[in-house]
Amino acid sequence: MRILALSDLFPPLNLGGYEVAAREVAQALRERGHEVHVLTTDWGITGTAPSEPAVSRTLHSRLALAGPLRRLRLAAWERDDDRTIRGVLARARPDVILVWNVGGVSHRVLARLLNGATPAVTYVFGDWPLRKHIAPHDLDAWTSLFAPRDEPGAKRLLRRGAARVADLAGTGARAAPLRFDHFQFGSRYMQDLFHSRGLAAACTERVIYYGVFGEFGELARTARPERREGPLRLLFVGRLWEAKGVHTLVEALGRLEGEPAATLTVVGPEEDRVYAASLRGLAADMGVADRIVWRGPVPRDRLPETYVSHDVVVFPSIYDEPFGIVQVEALAAGCAVVGTGTGGSAEILDPDANSLLFRAGDAASLASQLRRLRDDPALGVRLGAAGKETVRRRFAGARMVDEIETHLGDVVGGTVQ
Repeated sequence: MRILALSDLFPPLNLGGYEVAAREVAQALRERGHEVHVLTTDWGITGTAPSEPAVSRTLHSRLALAGPLRRLRLAAWERDDDRTIRGVLARARPDVILVWNVGGVSHRVLARLLNGATPAVTYVFGDWPLRKHIAPHDLDAWTSLFAPRDEPGAKRLLRRGAARVADLAGTGARAAPLRFDHFQFGSRYMQDLFHSRGLAAACTERVIYYGVFGEFGELARTARPERREGPLRLLFVGRLWEAKGVHTLVEALGRLEGEPAATLTVVGPEEDRVYAASLRGLAADMGVADRIVWRGPVPRDRLPETYVSHDVVVFPSIYDEPFGIVQVEALAAGCAVVGTGTGGSAEILDPDANSLLFRAGDAASLASQLRRLRDDPALGVRLGAAGKETVRRRFAGARMVDEIETHLGDVVGGTVQ
């Protein structure tokens, strides 16, 4: 098959797991003999773009849009992206389009790909299709400028006039509703959420869980080294923003009385710098600042050793996670996982079998579970072994690619409608 994969970010320039999955699947499909062309944005590029076979970093990213002249740049970007899409479709001649995350991609690009003649399949690891279903101009810096709103009559007339000028200039002012023909959901939770809000694929849907690749797959197949003596080594991996609940973890560390004192390593970008600063202030207030290491982002090829060098991975999210790649990686590494089980993460964690759960936002509940692991090292060993078995049985990368490949083949072959 000739496959065009669209993702607003693509490693090594990425923020989270959605884009990591896009790269891993693209590479695996290439290894199976498919022709995969990746279309992504110029986000994070300074100077010359990385040279990669069949990867075009040519779309303008709206994620970094700022400055007083941004509206003028947007009009030019709309025209540039239109030319880019025409060129990519002509070169790649895809049989099918596989859409991943699109937070920084213009609505005009999405409409051309999702509403065109080539069948498109959307892998759902986030709620962006639902947001687009409710308000097509959502997440789009250009068409949102012209969207109707509650404002004085003079401003309303001015906005309508600007929209008319945009239409005459060929950039378009209206966000056309997107057609979602085929969905691949990363969790049953996301499928149920979409259906409850009135969005279902026009043709086919599959629930296809993420699977680990490469070194993480190897970790799942090998025994974990014996835990060393000393303080419990806690780890958080993820972006630092409030919904991830890192404040609950910092507070729980302060509540974990007794010896030996546990330590915490925090790995991930400071997506919200104000929140990150508040975490450091909380650590000082709780008297645990000297027991926390703020590592910042760690290259993906260094993550396996980071997991293995810690005893417990805490996943303290206070919002409904679409899935939870970090949890699967931690299970593969044989770490004891302590999480909230929110959203799709509940489909990964089996309480007291491969993990321990605590109430979201409840530091006392988290501290209680950490205390169990500190006082009973055998519990952590048992959970770690069960976690590896969970990954081998349910979250292997080959299984994920098998299911994606089969679905794409059915769509291209016309055996599903």
